[in-house]
Amino acid sequence: MPVMGQRRAILLEDDVALRDLLLEALDGEGYAVRACETFEEIHDAAKGKEADIAIADFWGGSQRTLPDSDRQEIRELCSYLPVILLTGRTWAAETSAEELGACALIRKPFDLDFLLKTVAAAVPDRQS
Repeated sequence: MPVMGQRRAILLEDDVALRDLLLEALDGEGYAVRACETFEEIHDAAKGKEADIAIADFWGGSQRTLPDSDRQEIRELCSYLPVILLTGRTWAAETSAEELGACALIRKPFDLDFLLKTVAAAVPDRQS
């Protein structure tokens, strides 16, 4: 459970090792992080204002990634809170974060420090 004023993140990542790394790194940066199992779960958490930011894998083809076929669903998620999209697809360079309404589109592999700086820039400090 988040402490008053603590920043909150929701995470959707199908690679277990990467998900664990991101959970640990975000926790180390002071975030209360909830790992989501499906797109529906991350969507409901965002819609319910349960987080300050979402970090989500997409174009992965599993339930643990955002759907690549429906950009409208991605835009809707981005309308609720800042979203950072992660992808391992090389052709994703043809899509921009702005097209989808996201703060950033980061291609894997990525520098963890860069991701954490991107997250920090997207989330304003919360006051108690």
